[in-house]
Amino acid sequence: MSSPPAPSRRPFGGGGPTLAEVGEAELLRRLTALALGAEADPRLVVASGDDAAVWLPPAGDGIVLSQDAIVEGEDFLKSWTDPETVGRRALAVALSDLAAMGATPHLCMVTYCAPGDAPIDDLLAIQQGLCAAAADAGCQVAGGDVSAIRGPLVIDVAVVGTVDPGRALRRDRGRPADALLVTGSLGEAAAGLRLLLEGWEVAGEVGERCLERQLEPRARLAEGRALLELGVECAGDLSDGLIVDLGRITEASGCAAEIWLDSLPASPDVRALLGAAWPAAALGGGEDFELVAAVAADRLEGLLAAWPPGLQPLRVVGRLAVGSGLTLLDRRGGEPVPLPAIGSRHFRQP
Repeated sequence: MSSPPAPSRRPFGGGGPTLAEVGEAELLRRLTALALGAEADPRLVVASGDDAAVWLPPAGDGIVLSQDAIVEGEDFLKSWTDPETVGRRALAVALSDLAAMGATPHLCMVTYCAPGDAPIDDLLAIQQGLCAAAADAGCQVAGGDVSAIRGPLVIDVAVVGTVDPGRALRRDRGRPADALLVTGSLGEAAAGLRLLLEGWEVAGEVGERCLERQLEPRARLAEGRALLELGVECAGDLSDGLIVDLGRITEASGCAAEIWLDSLPASPDVRALLGAAWPAAALGGGEDFELVAAVAADRLEGLLAAWPPGLQPLRVVGRLAVGSGLTLLDRRGGEPVPLPAIGSRHFRQP
């Protein structure tokens, strides 16, 4: 297949006036109306529609800020998806950074850069999807901006959250002998991308799940807060894959790491679908948006026992060690295995 099943929502380019025909003022008015339609955060003193938003953070909380952009042709193709799903994806990608800090999201702001011939209905549907995702996360859309661009569509999202300033999950808190854990499963997003790029036909639940993980990821906000509440100090999100993102933790913490191939939480379906390529998808495919955490070995059993039901499961996949760099072993205490190539960092054209 060259594209996933037709989305139930309106596809891109469905008609209506273009941005050039409508103009900036009318576009902003309609985007703002969608943002104001959600239940208001009482701390948002001045909401979307003014020169800037005014927000009163909870007393004593640290403010957590992050920003991420997705770009047509790099992060999505219009033939693969629909505008509302793109809006949801844009927010989830940004919120994943807050999840990795153990933060609670409160606000987001979005800037759209689009060509003048883009239908206004596309932008409004993206905004609807983003606003719906924000409401699901308890996050208010507080404003943003629009700009004309000659290139592809760009959606840039800034997010604001809060956390106890002395307890935020950080990359530089890992220590030698810490156990390494990941949430959820790995490799499904990369498998979904491969289905899209290579035109594979995979019927049923397996293909649908992989496509959903690629096109509509979920930020692990509850899992990040649970890690923080259970005393974990070191974590990061898996946007670029375990090799890359764990490498950021080892560099920040001044440690080495080893990963155990047989412990990776790649589902049997993904292993069967990808064959010998499944380790590359699980380790370097990226865009799973799960969390990786390091926890002292003497606290591991308590963490696993206290992990709340209903959250993505935790799986031990390796450990930190003295030194630098990352080693892949076939199993704990086993033999070294070559690291696969990294295939993450945005979609790639065939």
